[in-house]
Amino acid sequence: LDNLFAGIMKYSSPDSIGIVDTMGCALPEAIKYLVRKAKKLTGLPIEVHTHNDFGMGVATELAAVTAGAEVVHSCINGLGERTGNAALEELMMGLHVLLGMDTLYKFDKITKLAKLAEEISGIKIPRNKPVTGEGNFTRESGIGVDLVIKTPLAMFATDPKFTGREGKIVLGKKSGKLSVKYYLEKLGIKNVSEEQTMEIVKKVKKIGINKRALLNEE
Repeated sequence: LDNLFAGIMKYSSPDSIGIVDTMGCALPEAIKYLVRKAKKLTGLPIEVHTHNDFGMGVATELAAVTAGAEVVHSCINGLGERTGNAALEELMMGLHVLLGMDTLYKFDKITKLAKLAEEISGIKIPRNKPVTGEGNFTRESGIGVDLVIKTPLAMFATDPKFTGREGKIVLGKKSGKLSVKYYLEKLGIKNVSEEQTMEIVKKVKKIGINKRALLNEE
């Protein structure tokens, strides 16, 4: 590495040094080492570019920032070659929430931006995608259902409203009495006995198991 960076500095006058994990196979600790080494040997700003082949694109870039990298590359919805690049929305949330950096980013617009990119690219956002996936702020199991609405930070990593979302209670095979009661109230159905409620719970679980999916309000 010493010879490599010495050669770069000898035969060119770079404005910054780019560390590129093209195959997405470098561990975060390895990139941290390279960032620190490059800064020490060159004294230049460091840029880091990652791919998501092992699902570590965002984690690696956050690690790079903690090591002193000034620039990290990303793309909305993680779009990019093969498995994609570090997802912009996940990276920005990590910088702001996990590292406590003031990014001046309009997080309440991030979901709309992701949806726009989905529409233009034709590449669907997975339901379980961090930050912008439809399932990100949902709760299926009965325990803690009331907290989804009253105290969302007790159930989720961030308040759904921070990214322009709302916490949702969904029905499926793991739902319990509280979830069913919530939906009965939401649909304006009153005077349902405990026995009737438990019967509905059984039916909800059965449908969820048979469908292998969540139920809709219909």
